[in-house]
Amino acid sequence: MEIHFLGTGSAYPGRDRDNTSICISTNDYHVLMDVSGNPCRKLKQINVALEDLDSVIFTHFHIDHLYGLPSLLWGMWLENRKKPLTIYCHDVNISKLNQWLNTMEVYEWGITFPLLIKTFDGGFPEELLKTRDVRISAFPAIHSVPTIGLEVTEGNKTIVYSSDSQVNSHIQTYPHIHLLIHEATSAIKVEANHTSLTEIAESYDLEKIDKVVLVHLSDHQPYDEELSRLKLEYKVQKAEEMMSISI
Repeated sequence: MEIHFLGTGSAYPGRDRDNTSICISTNDYHVLMDVSGNPCRKLKQINVALEDLDSVIFTHFHIDHLYGLPSLLWGMWLENRKKPLTIYCHDVNISKLNQWLNTMEVYEWGITFPLLIKTFDGGFPEELLKTRDVRISAFPAIHSVPTIGLEVTEGNKTIVYSSDSQVNSHIQTYPHIHLLIHEATSAIKVEANHTSLTEIAESYDLEKIDKVVLVHLSDHQPYDEELSRLKLEYKVQKAEEMMSISI
């Protein structure tokens, strides 16, 4: 499994970071978790053809996590995609998604690939999809709007993505996590609906986690200094744009 960090920034405009978006790739499936930046260019940079992307999962409906969708669909249409694209959306946002697609007049472009929209409840852990290699499930996150975190399993490997969230007690229940991808909007400061690096270190049992990668990063935050103070450089790293990790 490959985890590609197409964007790693928070909602605050960053100098060198696009907003957070992650692509998970296995032998038979490619899924985009939220859509920001220039998704077509970035997918091609990691050698995922627009025809080969299987699905998009929206963790929540804040603009920094979904504004790349029009560009993604436009690029797929221009390249004459045929394969269906599945979009997973919280059921409370389905009317907003449909309204947005209609406003963009997507169905009037003449697209030749079906858009399959699937909803989830978001209020409890729920399996979203299962392929030959991978299973992806949602669990509730703690944010200002309905939001999910995601669990990705392949064989005996478990990857957990917090999405935008305060410290989440669901994540604390895992007996072992191979890779925790966690938002860190700030280094030290406690912010409502988000998590700081300090809170991650103080709230999760890092002995149960092999590696932590920080996303949703903000400019001008003392992440490196705080990692050094906490002596966590061996365990925790900041994600960088277009970084990839193999699990």
